Amino acid sequence: MKTRSKSIRYFFMTGSIFLHPAMISLCLFLLAALSPFASISHAQSSDFVITHVTVINPGAARPQHDMTVIVHDSTIASVVPSNTYQPSATTRIINGEGEFVIPSLWDMHMHFRDADRDLKLDIANGVLGIRDMGDPASDVFPLRDAIASGKQLGPKIVACGPILDGPNSWVNTKFLLTVNTADEARAAVDSLKQQGADCVKVYDGLSHDAYFAIIDEAKKQKLPVVGHLPNVIHVREASNAGQLSLEHGIALSGGCTLEDEYIKRRSDQSTFLEAAKTKNFALIPEKIADDQNFMLDNFSQRVADQTYTLLAKNGTFITPTLVTEYALTYIDNLSLVPDPRMQYVSADDLQSWKPENGLLTKYRTFEYIKMRFREYDKILEEVHRAQTLGVHLLAGTDITVPYTYPGFSLHDELKLFVTAGLTPMQALETATTNPALYMGLSKTWGRIDAGYKANFILLTADPLANISNTKEIDAVIFNGQFLDRPVLDNMLREARVPRTPAKPAN
Repeated sequence: MKTRSKSIRYFFMTGSIFLHPAMISLCLFLLAALSPFASISHAQSSDFVITHVTVINPGAARPQHDMTVIVHDSTIASVVPSNTYQPSATTRIINGEGEFVIPSLWDMHMHFRDADRDLKLDIANGVLGIRDMGDPASDVFPLRDAIASGKQLGPKIVACGPILDGPNSWVNTKFLLTVNTADEARAAVDSLKQQGADCVKVYDGLSHDAYFAIIDEAKKQKLPVVGHLPNVIHVREASNAGQLSLEHGIALSGGCTLEDEYIKRRSDQSTFLEAAKTKNFALIPEKIADDQNFMLDNFSQRVADQTYTLLAKNGTFITPTLVTEYALTYIDNLSLVPDPRMQYVSADDLQSWKPENGLLTKYRTFEYIKMRFREYDKILEEVHRAQTLGVHLLAGTDITVPYTYPGFSLHDELKLFVTAGLTPMQALETATTNPALYMGLSKTWGRIDAGYKANFILLTADPLANISNTKEIDAVIFNGQFLDRPVLDNMLREARVPRTPAKPAN
């Protein structure tokens, strides 16, 4: 059985990010589409103003203090100094003194675990935009369209639908379109366009010919190409070809002085075939550790900086999914620590997350685990370097990786960006202005200003003083609706997974 090293690298820690998603069935989706969330039905949705708040626009030089934000319908009508604002007798005023306003957040790399539950968790956490990076077309496109038409309440969705990969992919077939040749690759892009895809996601096992056929056909169809760096493609090659975003990590192989040899190594299938034949699955992590250590041993900061400079020039975005990298590195620790967010995860998923239950996790070797820590530390180090050289970074969580939680983990991602060396303001950009730039929505999303969508978050503490304060949510303004703390708490209650009480001992 063939596989590819980067695919197996993620699969090895998780049992595959696609083996355990819990998408609701189409019937349940259609039923939900007819009835909005009960908690939102009680939200305040008429025009209102929020007075005496500090407005934080990511990318701006400084916050604006003591401002009044005026909302009309689903749009921000104006933002003015509070001492100049004269309300009418009928104006509904919300006193925001001592509070802070930031734009709503985007999760730019996610998959649905349970769509109904995930949407509630996203909204309750101020995540009002998501880029779905791989789900069945029959599920995600109707859900996206129902939200856009107002039939279903949920964050704005940008979706790629099925993933394009070569033969013998580790991706679950319901998330996959397999392409072997350039002709099949072009046909797959055409099919995605007809189904309504917003982008095309490429994966590890694509051949050189298939990859460039996808790039060419996607340009004709005006669809951005996003996703993994295929094993046979150089980082700079992908950027020059026009791939709009690279997912996971920070394109470390673009800093390898022997990238050709590294590509040859990670494309070599013999070890995987031997592991399948002999059932000695420890050979797989041994190979992954050898490949990644080779790349890291031959890493040059000068070469990496040249790559980052090229990515910035070409407008290639990177979605590091740091929260995923952290989870895959520290999975043993996370499995031992109770987390209150587990109440939103099914019992089956919780069991599958445990390292001893992962399909291949139990075969990890000491060298593999050691390599993961080494690689994670290097990723954190290079994130700040890439950002400094002009690469636009995107916040993404890669739900459904173990120990990631819809909505909540986006805040963890922002904290990890700060840990990597970004300022809190720069971290906020990865989930606000950068996604808007990526999608061509910079005139309507990502700022608190006149003419922008009324999608923003009211915080009780300053996120520029401590990025963790993005979690201190007092209210979420969602398409002009004011969702206060009780409404958000009710949404969280609705999203809990029912647990069967333990039977009393005899």
